[in-house]
Amino acid sequence: MRSQNQKNWLAAYCCLAAILTGCRTSMSTQYGLSDGVDARYSPASVSLFRNLCNMNERTTLAVRSLTPSAMSRLNAIVWSPDSFEPHKPETIAWLDRWLATGNRTLVYVGRDFSPTADYWSQTSSHFSANMATQTDALNAKEQEAMELSALDRMRSAVRPRGVTPWCIFDHRSGVQTQLSKVAGPWSESTDASKARFFFRSYPVSYEEETFSKLVTELDWEPKVDTSTKPVNANAYERKWQDSDANLLKTVKSLSSSSLPKMKSLLSSQDGIPLIAEVTSLRWGASRIIVLANSSLISNLSLINSENMKVAKRLMSELPNRNIGFLTGSQDPPVRNDDFGNQQKGFEMLTMWPLNVISLHAVFLGMLVLLAAFPIFGRAKQLPAKSTREFSQHVEAVGGLLSKSQDRHYALAIISEYFRTVRKEPTSPWAHLDPLSKQAPQSPFQNQNESDRAN
Repeated sequence: MRSQNQKNWLAAYCCLAAILTGCRTSMSTQYGLSDGVDARYSPASVSLFRNLCNMNERTTLAVRSLTPSAMSRLNAIVWSPDSFEPHKPETIAWLDRWLATGNRTLVYVGRDFSPTADYWSQTSSHFSANMATQTDALNAKEQEAMELSALDRMRSAVRPRGVTPWCIFDHRSGVQTQLSKVAGPWSESTDASKARFFFRSYPVSYEEETFSKLVTELDWEPKVDTSTKPVNANAYERKWQDSDANLLKTVKSLSSSSLPKMKSLLSSQDGIPLIAEVTSLRWGASRIIVLANSSLISNLSLINSENMKVAKRLMSELPNRNIGFLTGSQDPPVRNDDFGNQQKGFEMLTMWPLNVISLHAVFLGMLVLLAAFPIFGRAKQLPAKSTREFSQHVEAVGGLLSKSQDRHYALAIISEYFRTVRKEPTSPWAHLDPLSKQAPQSPFQNQNESDRAN
């Protein structure tokens, strides 16, 4: 069984390598996904890390909402948010209650990295080595610049400090830096010079001095300027935003006497943490493993054998039970029940897996209709039914006579037919008098009676 899993894992590597080196038109740019076609074809997803967990006897599932059943069912959560926005208080409160249940592990992945941009960087280097593919190299460089620009726009839309209840993210300015040397307990048997470890933003621990300064920095009130003096167009205007309120609420929910403790597991030579472990007294035996960015577990990164070593070490720290994978540009919805807010009736067709099944069923139905009722070109008129058969004429006349409901009229028509058409005036049917008031009888009645007498 284990050998078969290793073969499947090797096949997944080969498929991803083929996609990332040649099939550029099929590549997806979805970030943080762990299941589905887009996850398998995206360098920024974490489907390979999820497969690594499945291979090592972990049960994994995709988490799309935080419900009471998820509270009791999940033993670990790998959260890769696709945003720099501060998290909602209700999401933080749910995770805090979940961690307080004990023996839980949350893996939080920082957003300040673009594996897709790293892919285009490697692609441009590959094309630059061949003079015949200079145009492809320029196109790859352009794609890399667009991905980095999109990431910078996301960073510039928020405050320089990313605040969470377990650590602070310092969004330093500058370009991504690739590390050639690493330190820490997880750096053993890892050759950073061959790995692809990047950092720009990184987690910072809550120290009492930093905590007090942070509260002072965030707890400010916007002043309304009633002056009539002209406003300097180059001056930076600070505005109170909803994100500021969430940041301040998150920080004030902490206590200076029981701040989370952070321990670096993998860091640069200068001590900048790439992976850190956060613990707190209110969580008990639970913990949070904070990753500076997704360069440690993304699909593209796991092609590198040195990155794979760190990913395996991270996987070994996860419990041998249910592991939920969570992502999205917004915080997951928090529900008070498991079924109350879910779709009902025909809305169920929009949920997984019925949404995919419905599309395939519609497509299959169209194929059946095309096969059962083929029409190629302009519709043709069917040939008219032949009227040369005399029996059809007789049946039609009989039908008309039956509809008249007049026995005398029908016998008169038959009599006329024998006299004028068949030219048989001696026939018993030709002697019927249509003006007779007596009820006509069959001309063969006497003959039939004589036959019965004989």
